[in-house]
Amino acid sequence: MKVREIMSAPVSTLELGDNILFAEELMTVERVRHLPVLDGDVLVGLLSHRDLLAATGRVLDKLPADDMAEAKRKTCVRHVMRGSVDTIGPDDDAADAADIMLTQKIGCLPVVDEAHRLLGIVTDSDFVAMARDALRAGTITQATKQPVVVRAPVATRPRPSLAKGTAKVAATATSARGATKIASKKGTATKIVPKVSTKAHVRKGAMTRKTPTRRSA
Repeated sequence: MKVREIMSAPVSTLELGDNILFAEELMTVERVRHLPVLDGDVLVGLLSHRDLLAATGRVLDKLPADDMAEAKRKTCVRHVMRGSVDTIGPDDDAADAADIMLTQKIGCLPVVDEAHRLLGIVTDSDFVAMARDALRAGTITQATKQPVVVRAPVATRPRPSLAKGTAKVAATATSARGATKIASKKGTATKIVPKVSTKAHVRKGAMTRKTPTRRSA
């Protein structure tokens, strides 16, 4: 498919001497976001809605409302437009136009001939309309790009550390029946070692033996 088959023509345009108030009104009336700027019939620049917003915020935002309209009338398109513009030819492939727009992250491509005269414009809306027609005709039946699943890293909390000498373990001895006898090597003496309770309990000013439960984030 060629660019001439999907481009929009004729195109609303601006001249170098137009003011940005006129450009703003033209975008509103024509419901467009990009206006090619011509010198005669030759493309010399491009003005986007984003360019207008940047100009307004940079220069005119500090003025009162009455002065702002007057300042817009005195500001020429040539001072806020982009002079370096990507273009494409009418007989180029539409896929090439899509590649340029995706790579450069732009919303339109003016279509020009060898003398750089404006013939039309290709916008992202033209590609959306083309995709809509293909979907209705059943040409597009399956998405070719698989969704990308991004897994968030699992956050864990660090285990609390205890300062040396600050932790105390509370233990109680069991009855004599529960005591453990440890025989010496010679077998002549025995030592009674109180059995430490596995249950931790709290005393005032003492820390329990119970291990903190790790909580998942």
